[in-house]
Amino acid sequence: MSRDNETTEERMEKQRKIKEREKQSNILTGLGWKSAGILFLVIIIAIILYAVFFL
Repeated sequence: MSRDNETTEERMEKQRKIKEREKQSNILTGLGWKSAGILFLVIIIAIILYAVFFL
């Protein structure tokens, strides 16, 4: 009986991990190409400003 519970718990854990990976991949793809491009530009500008003022 305990072995059945362990396998069920393991399956549930695998499903949780799969859902977590899907959420992580959907963060960028869910933004759309315009929002992802703006985010990319903001990050690049932030790196440039950091390099100019702090290095």
